[in-house]
Amino acid sequence: MANFIKHIALRVNDVEKTSHFYETVFGYKHVNTVRRKGKVGDHISRHLTDGYMDLTLIHYESADADEADFAGPAPCIHHIGMEVPDLPAFIEQIKASGGEILTAPGHLPVKFRPPGGPVAEVVPMERWEAKTLAAGVHGEVLA
Repeated sequence: MANFIKHIALRVNDVEKTSHFYETVFGYKHVNTVRRKGKVGDHISRHLTDGYMDLTLIHYESADADEADFAGPAPCIHHIGMEVPDLPAFIEQIKASGGEILTAPGHLPVKFRPPGGPVAEVVPMERWEAKTLAAGVHGEVLA
């Protein structure tokens, strides 16, 4: 069976300090830092990689920013992300299995909540590749 998990997002209090920790201790490489503007509030996402996994550190600028309440207060695992070969089929399977789609139709990534579980997301294959992240998949690239 394929390994679908390619992305883990951590909600953190300090992107710089947490990034330095993962870069120093585990050898993750900084891919980019993105400011994502939301309807309610902005957040900063710092993407790190070990060559396979995208580790994203998220800092919300306010408690009521878009998606800030998906996982609870910081710090915590905000969500995991899975790449799937057939996104529309997986969305239908999520719904048919009792999952709740949290994002608007056509929006990527597709965030969902499984029955009784924490938030997760699905994206098309190769979404979390370093070359894709370097192009700024989530908003305005800052660094």
